[in-house]
Amino acid sequence: MEETLEIASKLGASIASYNGYKMFREAEEQLKKDSVAKEISEKLEKQSKKIYELEKNKKPVEVEDKRELQQLKEQVASNQSIQKFLKAQTDYVGFMKKINERIEAELTPKDS
Repeated sequence: MEETLEIASKLGASIASYNGYKMFREAEEQLKKDSVAKEISEKLEKQSKKIYELEKNKKPVEVEDKRELQQLKEQVASNQSIQKFLKAQTDYVGFMKKINERIEAELTPKDS
């Protein structure tokens, strides 16, 4: 068990030194400091939830609500901090998925 935990520590250190991880953390910090991006993200989340709840409860979604959602999506698309974060997040999640797939492949019984 100790050997496995040591390997896990080495894997964690290796991931931490991966450039994609560093870029993800930097983009995340930049996003936190960008008040405009933060406000856009919060408004988008709130509007998305509002529309989701209306649809879930089979209530009509007003044209103005749809228009506001579209405008917020356009603001997200044009905000550099958000776009940088989303790209870094996508790259990092893809990297972690590959790691997970390799681990799972080793755990899958091999046909003899």
